[in-house]
Amino acid sequence: MATLTLRSAKGSPLTFNEMDDNLTNLNTKQELIDTYATGASMDRTTDFIVYWDTGTSTTKKISPNDSVFFQRTIVMKCIPDDIPTYTGDGITRTVVPNALNLLNLFAINAHIFTVGSGVTKVTVQLHNETSGLDVLTTPVTIDVGESDSITAAVPPVINSSGTTNRVSEGDVLRIDVDAVSTGAKGLEVRMTYKG
Repeated sequence: MATLTLRSAKGSPLTFNEMDDNLTNLNTKQELIDTYATGASMDRTTDFIVYWDTGTSTTKKISPNDSVFFQRTIVMKCIPDDIPTYTGDGITRTVVPNALNLLNLFAINAHIFTVGSGVTKVTVQLHNETSGLDVLTTPVTIDVGESDSITAAVPPVINSSGTTNRVSEGDVLRIDVDAVSTGAKGLEVRMTYKG
């Protein structure tokens, strides 16, 4: 706790040094908050996290569903780094774990480890074999001369109609490569899900 010199306790006006010391002590003061009970679970749509926004000097809240607390990411190594990227359906597959059950795909990107040349982009589709549906209406692309889709001229578009982008535990997800750049090597796909 900060030590302050009070005029009422001193019985006379404060000196400049006493006032400066008070301000310095207040500047270093740490406030203690109550210890809150720990909850066993958090509802991702109705509970919220409160924080102080120093930019606007206001209290704000975040729905956990919109935070990293409820996001789950799968990183799939589809083709080893030193193997030429090739086309085909079912380049690799994965089975959806319980941690992703009933979550929706909301972000997807891909990466190659040797940049390709020519005129053809690396083009990747995500297919849910269990539902028999392509998950992307616009596939992931990696532009010629680049290694990652985050800088692609045309970003991927996730098909969010109905439950096309929703997964259930046990679903089989398949990576299809529809086109490749000359000389491209390796392939990794990153998929992020939330409720």
